[in-house]
Amino acid sequence: MSFKHIDADWRQGLTTKQVQERLDQGAYNHTNNKSTSSVGKIIFKNLVSPFNIINLILATAVFLVGSPRNALFLGVAIVNTLMGIFQELRAKSTLDKLSILAKGEVTAIRDSKQISIPQKDIVIDDILLLSTGNQMVVDAKVVHAESLEIDESLLTGESNSIPKKPGDTVLSGSFVIAGHAWVRVTAIAATSYAGKLSAEAKQMKKPTAPLMNTLNRIIKILTFVIIPLGGILFWRQFIGSDDLHRSVLGATAAMVGMIPEGLVLLTGITLTVGALKLARKKALVQSLPSIETLARVDTLCLDKTGTITDGTLVFEKISPSPGHTDAEISAALGEMMLAIGDKNGTAEILSKEFPSSRKWTADSTIPFSSQRKWSAASFKKAGSYVLGAPNFVFPDKPPKELSKSEEYLTRGQRVLVLAHTKEPLNSESKTLPRGLKLVGFVILSDHIRPEATKTFRYFKKEGVELKVISGDDARAVSVIAERVGIANAKQYVDMSNIPEDTDLQELATTHTVFGRVSPEQKKSLIAALKAAKHTVCMTGDGVNDVLALKEADCGVAMINGSDAARASADFVLMTSDFSAMIGVLKEGRRVINNIENVASLYLVKTIYSALLAILYIFIPHPYPFSPLQMTPINMFTVGIPSFFLALRPLYDKPKGRFLANVIENSAPAAVTIVLDILIIRAIGTIFNLSQSDISTMNVILTATIGFILLIKVARPIGWPEKAMITMLSIAFIGVLIGFDGFLGYTHIFSSNMLCYVPLMFASPLLFTAVSKRLTKIGKFG
Repeated sequence: MSFKHIDADWRQGLTTKQVQERLDQGAYNHTNNKSTSSVGKIIFKNLVSPFNIINLILATAVFLVGSPRNALFLGVAIVNTLMGIFQELRAKSTLDKLSILAKGEVTAIRDSKQISIPQKDIVIDDILLLSTGNQMVVDAKVVHAESLEIDESLLTGESNSIPKKPGDTVLSGSFVIAGHAWVRVTAIAATSYAGKLSAEAKQMKKPTAPLMNTLNRIIKILTFVIIPLGGILFWRQFIGSDDLHRSVLGATAAMVGMIPEGLVLLTGITLTVGALKLARKKALVQSLPSIETLARVDTLCLDKTGTITDGTLVFEKISPSPGHTDAEISAALGEMMLAIGDKNGTAEILSKEFPSSRKWTADSTIPFSSQRKWSAASFKKAGSYVLGAPNFVFPDKPPKELSKSEEYLTRGQRVLVLAHTKEPLNSESKTLPRGLKLVGFVILSDHIRPEATKTFRYFKKEGVELKVISGDDARAVSVIAERVGIANAKQYVDMSNIPEDTDLQELATTHTVFGRVSPEQKKSLIAALKAAKHTVCMTGDGVNDVLALKEADCGVAMINGSDAARASADFVLMTSDFSAMIGVLKEGRRVINNIENVASLYLVKTIYSALLAILYIFIPHPYPFSPLQMTPINMFTVGIPSFFLALRPLYDKPKGRFLANVIENSAPAAVTIVLDILIIRAIGTIFNLSQSDISTMNVILTATIGFILLIKVARPIGWPEKAMITMLSIAFIGVLIGFDGFLGYTHIFSSNMLCYVPLMFASPLLFTAVSKRLTKIGKFG
């Protein structure tokens, strides 16, 4: 759709009437929320799953052979599906609300006024005001700029600073690293550059999620195995007995048993509810698989500002060098802050402390950037002043007086130097002017968060190694880190002295505090830690943290940080309180630990059903269960207890023992059940027992092993676990006695059941022996 261009003055912007016309034309920034799926997609995904399709086909076959009660498994599948839809929609509602808050607002010029508006209300030809840290959410052209520098790393992968002047295009997905500007919107939503290439422009790396990957592989394999294996079983059963009814029920029982539908549901619901609980803990999950990644984190990298400190600065004092005065420094700082117009914390505190007299006229300015670590202004009569980090303002031959900064740094204070020269600035090349002389020191201090010490003590106790990666002086950061109890804080390094070709892996693993780190070095340090087999979480809130947040296994941004940092993170803390990370880490661990534990309950059914299906292709007897007879087993030994166990507060670091749990728990239980069923089949043949007698004992012994496995998985067992297992056992026995006719069981107190009493006592011993044998074989578990 084309629109008539409105060339509004950048000082006045669009009028209210013009904005309304654009809204009526649909020319506003309507974007779909990418942090959650749409309602339709959630419903479709849950309804039209491979396992649901298989269940529907099997239920239809059971109805056609005249046994509708054996289609009860379809009702269970429907209930599971509805539960999944309900939980996902419930979580979506909460996450979408938080996502709107996380997106923040933009500053627009309308009716000659500067106002804040939601991103979705931006219209074509709007005039937007950009400042350091802002991310472009639409495409625009610069109409007025003051030392504007843009980073397009979210689009190109390269973090070079790109100067922009009036007439230049600024693309969505880029962000401002220096200066400010007024821009006119040219493209919105899906028509913008990032809208067209959103998958590449803003989508982060896919988090490494070993457990989820393993479960997905199991599901894919089963999807391709169930149908042919069930088909072969049906054919062999029908050829051997010429009984269509029994063959359909046997093949259906085998195929339904192989489907780990409850595990798929439990995993989805547990992750979704985990995201919902994290939202209540003021953390927005922007990628569900990241919950698992977060749970496995062993190294947490912090940017000092916003985590150890709250980002606010306290002015301490100014200290003139010989031959200079407090009045000279005060005047220069006031005029510099006014002329440059930076909006960072340092500039704001200095502007407040040193108001401008507005008597100096600036010729040119260079705003602060995280790469340069200095800002400068040139005045007609007063010459040029530079304010910044000591070793960046005087990189080659520092004056002797500069050594005075050491005493401030050892106290953990932030030191800036003010330097002067009569030489003009080169605002194009943005290089330091020649002939700089030290005028004095500006001493600031960071305000440490009151909860920082307690928070870092918790991470240390949990075995999470802390690394502080900061753009500030390494010595000052080291003192602050030691003050809040970060272990080995004295192991610091100044990254500005590290050559570009240095192998950072050893450096990253042997040091704790990294100072004077450039954005590229932050990213390289994270990559080095990952190369050393660490699972790394990076927290940050600034533009200079974006590359590191992207590189980390798991990125956490602060809500009060830059737009770019929030766009790059897997989680956004919706509070400025960093101690919320404790709850976030705990919830991530709880989710993954519980999934790893209860997965073995579901997989035992899958394993023994698959083994029995293969065996009964060759055994000339009916399949040991009907679909209806398996319902009590699945309900009381797997379904109900798994949802109870999934809520337990297991906050230990996940040990990555999914396959080990299968070897130690699922496989021995499944093998024991198969051996029990083969022995029961042999006894039934010897004593000429009915299929009903055999099936009943199969159910009893299968449930017995199921309860034994449940006890093992539920450890450590407290009174809630004891009460749950006791009630489930009583309920199972009640179903056996009260619904034996409906389920097709023989009454458990009948004389025929006495044949199996010895096996009931021998089965637990058999399970123990099989467990020891398989554990010995699978030493990797």
